[in-house]
Amino acid sequence: MKRKYGTWTLVTLLGTSLLVSGCGKEVPPKQALETAYANASNMKSTDFDLSMSMSLDMPQDVLDNDPGMAAVANMLKNFEVKAKGTYQMEPMQAEMTVEAQLKGDMQMNISLPLVMTQEKMWVKVPNIPMLPIPKDVVGKFIELDMKELSEQSGGTFNTDAANIQKQQQLGQDLMKVVVTSFDENTFLSKLDAKAYKLADQSQPKQVVKFAVTNENLEAAVNTVIEKVAPQVLDLLASDKYAGVAQLTKEEVEEAKKELAAQDKSELKQGLDEMKKELQINELSVITAIDKKDFPALMEVNADVGFTQDNQPFKAGIKATTTYSRINEPAEFKLGIPKDTITLEELESIMNGY
Repeated sequence: MKRKYGTWTLVTLLGTSLLVSGCGKEVPPKQALETAYANASNMKSTDFDLSMSMSLDMPQDVLDNDPGMAAVANMLKNFEVKAKGTYQMEPMQAEMTVEAQLKGDMQMNISLPLVMTQEKMWVKVPNIPMLPIPKDVVGKFIELDMKELSEQSGGTFNTDAANIQKQQQLGQDLMKVVVTSFDENTFLSKLDAKAYKLADQSQPKQVVKFAVTNENLEAAVNTVIEKVAPQVLDLLASDKYAGVAQLTKEEVEEAKKELAAQDKSELKQGLDEMKKELQINELSVITAIDKKDFPALMEVNADVGFTQDNQPFKAGIKATTTYSRINEPAEFKLGIPKDTITLEELESIMNGY
């Protein structure tokens, strides 16, 4: 049982690496991605548009025996979420409106505008019929002071962890680790750029697909364990990012020892078991690169089936993010909210409601 859970942990690691990897004249796929991700760190401002859908299929007898699981499965079966907004690095400001759509027995549409600066966040109180929210509060923005919240919870305000620019740099460095670690011929391929459109309806310069299949699964897992994970741990423990990840060098060294101590024969046996239980229909990240060598479109596709206790399960996710107006002057539609209420004031109103 312990080994079985270990194999699914590897799947999680693999999925994380897959999500991270995805991000004129065409160049080899790996070179194209390396250039695009390096340029992404110079993305000082951008509009972005994200859409994500999920699907989940479970055996009926499992749902019949667990009403709670049935409710969750029904909610996630056709879950959709969208987010659209604008980001600016200096001075740091970001805004987005998140729209979530729940289907099934608890059908619901939720719209949630958010605004963020380096030290504060504002969240608009949504109008959700099933929640007892006073009408005079609905539509106001809750103002959250990140430093005060951290201190109230007994901690200290971590400026590195809250530094969006440093988080962005960490993301780019993580992408670089993944792109350079995976074998180009095994995992990367070119796609027809004419089949894709960017946010401004222009054709991308180049489109690269990173894919894990049933055939290269073992190579992917070995790459994660032997190459990706140790480099990621070193990166998180470096002086540059120690404050962001909040990991000590001792914790990282312990994690690296555990990776190095992996029994290869046991790992091979676990991979063989995984192959019997896991069916990869699609597990990929597609990156469309614009004419300025920015990763202007990223598409994550996951469609996997697996068996547990001889029961078939199936899960899927599709997420597409597009970037436009890169490095043009940011145009904020929400701006810094003025009709605000503090968290303490909201709590006071809700307690008396």
